Amino acid sequence: MRYTKFGNTGLIVSRLAFGAMTFGKGEFMGFKYTVDQNEANRMVKHAIDAGINFFDTADMYAQGLSEEMLGKALKGKRDDVVITTKVGSRSGPAIVNAGLSYKHVIAAAESS
Repeated sequence: MRYTKFGNTGLIVSRLAFGAMTFGKGEFMGFKYTVDQNEANRMVKHAIDAGINFFDTADMYAQGLSEEMLGKALKGKRDDVVITTKVGSRSGPAIVNAGLSYKHVIAAAESS
């Protein structure tokens, strides 16, 4: 696996990132979620075994289930990887549960 610096953060990440967008079951806004927890565990293990240390998700994927499943799949390895998540999309029914306001960004980071 090849690695690179992540901007000017000082983090070293694999040049390939693992995206967890399909973790979960169901469909939302045209996105299909088809990966259950057992399959997610297998996929994440395979990625780590291949040298991937960079994982990506979002709070809107499967209404937050993707983040939860990725967390479970990475149990015991959290200090060995870098996880990115996206924020801004609607993550709940209240009007403040979307966008890039300070309140929403902090709430999303804490929930993640």
